[in-house]
Amino acid sequence: MLVLMTLIPGPISYLIYERSVTKWPNLALGLSDKSQALASIIASFSFTTLGFLAAIITILFAVTTTPSFKNYARKGYLDLLFFLYFFTLFSLVVTAFVSLGTFSSAVGPWGVRVLIMCFVNNIIQVALITLVICNLARNSSKTT
Repeated sequence: MLVLMTLIPGPISYLIYERSVTKWPNLALGLSDKSQALASIIASFSFTTLGFLAAIITILFAVTTTPSFKNYARKGYLDLLFFLYFFTLFSLVVTAFVSLGTFSSAVGPWGVRVLIMCFVNNIIQVALITLVICNLARNSSKTT
């Protein structure tokens, strides 16, 4: 269920964009014309975010001895967080490979569309993980 929730925002946002462009053609971004530049930016985002996630997980390890963290783990939320964390890492790597694949002429216009969908999903996934870890750190600082 969690995986599905983090994979839906990209396709939904793409469908909203397609419907909007059909109704109002002036809203078209023309991203396929600049697909290689876009792929470079998204690949950079993916690799940079992988580093960010490595740094933010250290915040989590800094609060492992607090009562708030132990309560979080006892309720089973920690397993869910780690699943989302590793799934996000996997998704970022997939996005990086999709962006590199966009440089190929064999991919066609769907490559850019899939890349944008992956990018939106990654933003949502990273935001969720950051929110959870920051809230956990904030709650842990209140109890110490």
